[in-house]
Amino acid sequence: MARSTQSRLEIVVPWLPGRIKAITLWPLILYKKGHYTRCVKLHEYYHWRQVQEWGVIPWYLVYLLLGVFYAGKPAREHPLERAAYQLEDACEENL
Repeated sequence: MARSTQSRLEIVVPWLPGRIKAITLWPLILYKKGHYTRCVKLHEYYHWRQVQEWGVIPWYLVYLLLGVFYAGKPAREHPLERAAYQLEDACEENL
């Protein structure tokens, strides 16, 4: 399945590495099959807006550099993931 809105192309794929449910790789948002849900979409839309505000290259550089310091820790501890996970968690609590 593929969906295109607001210059964003959302695609459901059969596989993503590890426990990744979805990933924003601008201009794409890839969702692992079975995880194209409202709450996961909110999480990824948050990243989409971050990339639009910061710019593609600066956001990914900061994300990757911070990833070095947060390697081996839960993804939700990464500074650029915290707010996105809070949105996703709040959404799931209200289902």
